[in-house]
Amino acid sequence: MIQKVTSIVLIDDDLAMNYLHKRLFSKLQFGETIVPFYNCNDALKELKNLNPLIIDNSILVIFLDINMPGMDGWSFLEEFKTIQTSIKCQIKIFILSSSINPEDIKKAKQNNFITDYLIKPLNEEDVNSITEKYLQ
Repeated sequence: MIQKVTSIVLIDDDLAMNYLHKRLFSKLQFGETIVPFYNCNDALKELKNLNPLIIDNSILVIFLDINMPGMDGWSFLEEFKTIQTSIKCQIKIFILSSSINPEDIKKAKQNNFITDYLIKPLNEEDVNSITEKYLQ
């Protein structure tokens, strides 16, 4: 049985990429709520306040870019560790980057918080693959 994604958080400083992915997710009905953030600090603040809005059986999917001004994706993950236990739902974090640097991919694969490393932009096939691999 496919699990329904309740909330999607897009963290990317590229406005066009967030717009594209939000439209794709809406078209495919992947996620009930889709919230874009353009920096990691704003996303962390909102995720700290998100706990009362998420029910136990829900799924929160975070798509995180690595290279951003200010706090980058790796720093976000370190900060996220401090709040993730207070979020009472299933969490899937995907690195969504244009980087094909083998070191970035290796670092992501070694991080227990990261579900997978994806290259942007996503397309319909990618979203279907996410559903099949990680939401069964």
